Amino acid sequence: MNKLATLDNVFQYADIDSPEVKLDRLAHLLSQAPVTIYTCKPNGVFGITFLSDNIKDLFGYKAEEFLHNPDFWINNIHPEDRDLVISGMNAIHAGKSLLRKYRFKMKNSHWKWIRDRARLVTDQSGKPIEIIGAWTDMSELIQIEDALRQSEEKHRFLLEQINAGIMIHAPDTRVASCNRQTCNLLGLNEQQILGKVAADFECAFICEDETPMRFDQFPANQVIRQNKAVKNLVIGIVRSDLSDNRWVMANAFPEFNDEGEILNITVTLIDITEHVKSQEEIHRLAHYDSLTQLPNRFLIHERIDQAIHSSRRENQSFALLFLDLDNFKIVNDSLGHHRGDLLLQQVSDRLKDCLRKGDMAGRLGGDEFVVLLPNTGADGAAHVSSKIIEAINAPFDVEEYLLNIGTSIGISIYPNDGLESDTLTRHADIAMYHAKASGGGRNCFFDSEMNARIEYRLVMERDMYLALDQHQFQLHYQPQIDLSSGKMVAVEALIRWPHPQRGMISPAEFIPIAEDSGLIMQIGLWVLQRACRDIKTWLAEGHPRIKVAINLSLRQLQNPQLFAQIIDIIDETGIPPACLELELTESVMMENHDVTLDFMAQCRNFGINFSIDDFGTGYSSLSYLTKLPLDKIKIDRAFVKDIAKDSDANTIVSAIISMAKSLRLKIVAEGVETEEQLNYLKECGCDTVQGFYFSPAISYAMLTQMINP
Repeated sequence: MNKLATLDNVFQYADIDSPEVKLDRLAHLLSQAPVTIYTCKPNGVFGITFLSDNIKDLFGYKAEEFLHNPDFWINNIHPEDRDLVISGMNAIHAGKSLLRKYRFKMKNSHWKWIRDRARLVTDQSGKPIEIIGAWTDMSELIQIEDALRQSEEKHRFLLEQINAGIMIHAPDTRVASCNRQTCNLLGLNEQQILGKVAADFECAFICEDETPMRFDQFPANQVIRQNKAVKNLVIGIVRSDLSDNRWVMANAFPEFNDEGEILNITVTLIDITEHVKSQEEIHRLAHYDSLTQLPNRFLIHERIDQAIHSSRRENQSFALLFLDLDNFKIVNDSLGHHRGDLLLQQVSDRLKDCLRKGDMAGRLGGDEFVVLLPNTGADGAAHVSSKIIEAINAPFDVEEYLLNIGTSIGISIYPNDGLESDTLTRHADIAMYHAKASGGGRNCFFDSEMNARIEYRLVMERDMYLALDQHQFQLHYQPQIDLSSGKMVAVEALIRWPHPQRGMISPAEFIPIAEDSGLIMQIGLWVLQRACRDIKTWLAEGHPRIKVAINLSLRQLQNPQLFAQIIDIIDETGIPPACLELELTESVMMENHDVTLDFMAQCRNFGINFSIDDFGTGYSSLSYLTKLPLDKIKIDRAFVKDIAKDSDANTIVSAIISMAKSLRLKIVAEGVETEEQLNYLKECGCDTVQGFYFSPAISYAMLTQMINP
């Protein structure tokens, strides 16, 4: 391989003024050099005086074109570069060498980049003789540099366009470069990042569990320690200029040399803040009640499970309180769900105010809440529940309404009342039911007898569903006798349940359970349908028209579809509406006065009659009775029972009859069992009686025989 000459070699040989240096050696050297050697005049237009033979290879020109035209070289320099070259040539006289890159016009009119290196040659006295220089073809190198520059620009452009932070770390984990997105994520500028390790940045980093990130946990440091890529690290960036943390997904990839040593580490940071926020929102919606922001049913049971695990490990107890608000439904029904929701929010605030750090209040749904009291026994639970009852009893200010409600609280204690979350919750719920049944506004601890009673209720509910499905219920009818004629003028429909295993079950036993469970709606509808169908049959068979009295419960009146259902049944059976008489107790009518009045008015307009059942046991006033579309008043059997021997009972019955007559209402006395009772009622002017003295409640078949003409 030939040794290529440099310009310094050329200058060295040019400076040797020795006859031993042969001209052919110099010529050979020049022909082998990867440069074109030239000499030019030291001043003026710097006309070319000598060119090496490879000039044509460089520019396509013959040497003569330069040598015969002193201006040829300067004139073919690119106009934008010409002044730079001339100033450089002039600077040579100051003892400086020339090193310039510029464009030169080739024979084919294309521009070629060349590098020009030259120096001044002087004689022994320092007088300038000529300038000797060398032109090197830089086109390929310039193209490579341009390509590299364009590649770098494209690379940087792409890095800036990528919606991710990118940092290049040196092997010592200091940052060598980064893109703009990195700066945006960290809230720093390049000067605050470059040359530093991540631990020294002017922002803090936290792990996915929100604990501070240690030095060895940073992505680049993990790569150095593990000598491999690190992927999918969730990192929080804590910035002083932001109220919320930024969250990124970090990946770190090392680049190795041939010896397996790390050259650099590329760390990418993908902004996942919105994703994290979405996940947090999903978690919040899945675990917290949207109205009160308290833990919901799912999180409540999760926390109870945690308390069970902790208490079992540490041999401790905890208390679970089950709360149900008293009279909340009245607020919701009368003032609307909006104010009901505002009330629930205030209740949740008061609940939290009653608790210690570490206690938990949660909302199961509706007006049911749960309180978890870790490391608490019966005494502590009683104290906290009393505190809660007192807080809830205080009036609530809801949009200018002062509302008074209360709460009933059931309490279960781990481990005595259960070892599992569901068991403890169910037992606290059972205890709450007993607190409410005892008048409300109090607490009640669970005991095993409660469980037996609740299980009995559940069995009864199940059996009532079966009774409806299997047509086990029956309607019996108790005649009502007109005292003036001695004839039967009406009957009261009374439900009976001959249970296939337990025999006849009293309505007093199953009706309250049906009321509480809501089954009374279906049972009551069945009674209406059965009674109307029986009336239809009697009329179709030619029996005299007979009025049937049917009891309606409070729960039935709360059904907004009740009137429409009654009309549908009447239309289906085709009976005269006047054959129906609906019985309401005083307490039922007073419970929801406006709704009851509307319902009664609709029914009266349709031809249906009404009576007050169990009159005298409630709190009706004379003025109230005058507003009701009534036809009859029924005297409760409690007063009838003692009229023969109790003067107070006599007075009450006489007063009721007198008042009814003044209001032009018919009077029915129920529970008549003796002739003495009957005679007294006749003397007082009672219109109609019913009771065992005449007949107990009898089956449809027996009544059909009784009313045969």
